[in-house]
Amino acid sequence: MALLAVVLLGLLMGLAARLGFLAMGRGIARLTVGAVFGLGFSLGRALPEWWGILVAIVAIIVGLACVSKWERRLGLALVATKGPSAWGGSEPQLTPEGEPIRQFNHSEIAMGGPVHCDYLFPDGVLLQGLGSSAMFSSDSRYFAAPVPSRQEWGLVILDRQQRKVYRCAESEFWELDSFNPDELIGRHSPLVDNGARQARLEDLLQTAQVADLVPVADLWLEPGWHPDNVAPTFERPSADGQHRLEGDLLLPATFRDLDQPLAPLYSPRYAISVDGQPSGLVMAADAPLVWGATEPALVCLAREQANDADSDQYWLWQAGNGWRALPSPWVKSAAEPSFYWHELLSVEASHVRIGAYLDYPRPSSGRYGYRLDSIHSDTETQTGHDAQGRVQVDEFKLTRMAIVMPLDSRGRRGDSCIETQPMLDGKRACLTWIGDNPDGLGSYRCQIGDWSLPGSWLLDHRVSDCGRYLALLPFEHATTVATHAVVADLQERRLLQGPALWVERILDFRDGRLSLAVVEGRLDNDLESSPLMRFNVVAPQVGGDASFFRSNEHSRLFYNTVQLQPEDSQLHIVEPWRLVDRPQAATADGDFIQPAPNDQDAAWLFGSETEYADSWVRAGTPRLGGHLLTASGCALVDLAPSMAWSSNSRYLALTCMATDVTELCGNYRGWQLLLLDVQDHTLRIHPRWLGHRPLFESFDEQQLQVRCFKRDWEIEGNDDRGSVQAFSMGDLLQLPAEPLIGQDGLWLRSSQAHLAPAWRALALPATRYFERRSL
Repeated sequence: MALLAVVLLGLLMGLAARLGFLAMGRGIARLTVGAVFGLGFSLGRALPEWWGILVAIVAIIVGLACVSKWERRLGLALVATKGPSAWGGSEPQLTPEGEPIRQFNHSEIAMGGPVHCDYLFPDGVLLQGLGSSAMFSSDSRYFAAPVPSRQEWGLVILDRQQRKVYRCAESEFWELDSFNPDELIGRHSPLVDNGARQARLEDLLQTAQVADLVPVADLWLEPGWHPDNVAPTFERPSADGQHRLEGDLLLPATFRDLDQPLAPLYSPRYAISVDGQPSGLVMAADAPLVWGATEPALVCLAREQANDADSDQYWLWQAGNGWRALPSPWVKSAAEPSFYWHELLSVEASHVRIGAYLDYPRPSSGRYGYRLDSIHSDTETQTGHDAQGRVQVDEFKLTRMAIVMPLDSRGRRGDSCIETQPMLDGKRACLTWIGDNPDGLGSYRCQIGDWSLPGSWLLDHRVSDCGRYLALLPFEHATTVATHAVVADLQERRLLQGPALWVERILDFRDGRLSLAVVEGRLDNDLESSPLMRFNVVAPQVGGDASFFRSNEHSRLFYNTVQLQPEDSQLHIVEPWRLVDRPQAATADGDFIQPAPNDQDAAWLFGSETEYADSWVRAGTPRLGGHLLTASGCALVDLAPSMAWSSNSRYLALTCMATDVTELCGNYRGWQLLLLDVQDHTLRIHPRWLGHRPLFESFDEQQLQVRCFKRDWEIEGNDDRGSVQAFSMGDLLQLPAEPLIGQDGLWLRSSQAHLAPAWRALALPATRYFERRSL
């Protein structure tokens, strides 16, 4: 009976393969293998002693060999050879007919991830964004390739004869191994299980979205790229309707030979004419263009059609005079702030106004840094703090301005002038170039209406958000760094002088505060920055040796943010620290002083930052690495902003965030609770890890309450209210106490005693607060 079962299953395998049911045939093959083992075991039991064992082994080996041979003969066996890799390098280079295939626009779906690219076939068929594990069917009719994705993969099959593209509802194929006329075979997720996959071609095509390729010149494209989707013409009439600029789409006769065959459709160009008169120029439909409000003239960004390889430039058309190329509106100097222009604002009888903007020189690590990152887009910026120290964020707008270029400009430095953003009553300041110092830094004359500001100024400027003030930097002939900042008060028509500072750039001017990037010193390259030592060489006295600011391969400049506030006809420095009246959140930012009850002591925390320590505004990210100094002289490092004074002002509860502590607390981050006794000068550390993002709720003589949350990141609108943990003061005081070491009025941990000189040398802005409160 076992032999009969094997024979019948073998016949069923042949019948399934003949009828095209390959998957069914493979299933029957697996049943046949089981039947072979059953046959062997039956023979083993039927024969005596060791003869039965020998015959069973031989029968199973011979039976499996016969089943395998029968599978291969019927075409049911999967090919074990691996096909092209999804990570690139093995893309098909030739068609089955031996003609070359172009691949370009290679890219990864993630860093180090699978590769996708565009395929251009010899007959002009262009397919975009397909995976590199691609192949032709064995009969050469079809071409198949997966579509890599961060989410769900896709599969594309090209019918080369009918020029149809099938986008299949199949996400299991990451790599293809073989493609016979009836079936596609491949694998899924080589990084995980590399499991084999197969699918009947008929099933794939029946469930796919099919599209007929359409001819575009010498290409065959999917319908979405047909020129009908690109406007064939556009019009730009003048304000009075008397004149009209028209553009007619230009497409090349051949696309295949271009480096980017679809570039003419991605960025279509139009031949332009005015009032029916050809100009010989080409431009994009959305290129800047402005008509004169009172003059029959226009200015646009275009290029000559005969020299299409050249870059765009501004062109002027005037009724009766035709077209004329304008020079570059501004001659840049490498020593000046970088800025760009593009938008055309207006054209008058004698000049054209072109919109421009200054870059945003944000320090590389938030409020400080060792370089100024040049940002060329509107972004977000920190504008303040809430009661628990969380960063308040608002939009940062780049400093907009306008280049005023005479229509008869010859493209020389100084031909054009700069207009600022509108101020009170719509007035604009005008900056006119005078000359350059030896470093190439320009000096400018400033005029606001009929008010001519005395002296000369740098190009860098900022209009306050209220429109009343204009921040400027005075020109210094001997240095590229200003010695102070000046604010022009348009309402009072007076200049407010700032204190002596080495000012590199103007950052912002909002809510009555002017932010400056100031050079305070240098840090040697072989030293690490820390809140106790941001620099080891102090900048010279303002007005001193300007060579200090020149490039130095052995050290780097330290930039700090200083805020000035207009008061009493002057600009006064705003203290960099905040005075808080409650425990701060774990995401609290910036320096702050937290007084003890009845002002019996105070804690100053500074230097905390996110673990990324970059210039991005990360409002909801915890801070770490803070340095603490109490008015009573206790100095600790590596703390988080969460802290709370006990009701009797003797104890200060602190937190510390440690990273990469998975083995200890089962999480990437771990939070610890510390208890500082400012009278006995001891420190206790709780052995149990806290939850995420601790926030102190209360601290009296009986217990300490702290709220912890589900995650460390604070997301706006999130309903994570956390849960409160209570710690008995009796239990906390039973913890081992580490005595602090006294050195010249400071109390430090023994492991941090070497930091005493840095603590003593540190400029302590909070000391003035401590003295005023007689602590």
